[in-house]
Amino acid sequence: MTDLSDALFLFNPLSNEGRSSASWKKARSLRDYLPEKPIDITKIDNLVEFIRERNPSVVVACGGDGTINSVCTAVYKLGSKIPVAVFPLGFGNALAYCLGVETIEKALYVLENQDRIENCDLFSTNIPEFPIAVFTVGIGFDAKIVHARMNDRYIGFRSYVLSAIKSIFMHGTSKLSVKIDECVSLEAVASALVVTNAPIIGQNYVINENARLNDHILDCILFSTKYAYITNLRFKGFKHPLYNELNKVRFSAQKILVNGETYVQVDGDPIIYSKDVEIKVIPKAIKFVCNQKSEIITSVTPFYD
Repeated sequence: MTDLSDALFLFNPLSNEGRSSASWKKARSLRDYLPEKPIDITKIDNLVEFIRERNPSVVVACGGDGTINSVCTAVYKLGSKIPVAVFPLGFGNALAYCLGVETIEKALYVLENQDRIENCDLFSTNIPEFPIAVFTVGIGFDAKIVHARMNDRYIGFRSYVLSAIKSIFMHGTSKLSVKIDECVSLEAVASALVVTNAPIIGQNYVINENARLNDHILDCILFSTKYAYITNLRFKGFKHPLYNELNKVRFSAQKILVNGETYVQVDGDPIIYSKDVEIKVIPKAIKFVCNQKSEIITSVTPFYD
């Protein structure tokens, strides 16, 4: 077992509508070395300096996708390749599925062994509240679903269904303009643009089976209609009968500039942003502790070997 005496456990008690505390108690019942009161990340003013002062061998992000974003942003700004491990205490836990730690039991095993550490990419954005994206940026209908879910405080699987239904009637297409790698411009009347760093979003929903956490590019899908976005979703390996390439445009880039839409979501957190959105890939920006390939249950591989 790896020495975890100087591991830094950063816990978000607000994850999954406050249900993360019960999940942490479950983890402690399995391993008594876990601290009874992990560090509450919501009470830290400067996370970068806090991690710098502690100088841990590994940082454990205990929460949901937003917590992972905060931890990865701080570790990246620190300029140190401290490995980041994930304890999936949120609802979506999208990245946890890619890392093969979608359960507490798996997360504990991987943390204790740390026999596979992957250098992964991040995205930078020009959005002040979210300068770093770990696995996805959605613009348009994709972001509208997140806004609806957050505003109405939906939780659980029904949040996706109810929020999507509500968003269908409240969100139309927009004229999106995308500048790709500062040399090619694309204009389209479309519903959503999804930029991914990982093949799945939410609870193992496949959004882009070609995306990889270490391919050093932005994997982008432009959905011409809201219905093209919805029929793209594949839940836990189930392929929707309407899943196809109709009404979708796929492209890859290292940098894009997008305008024409104000609804944006970054790693599942919504924001209204009235300026052009700039997104750039940051290759090999973060180290993730992850499971062996055989233990990753997604229907597509999240890494290039």
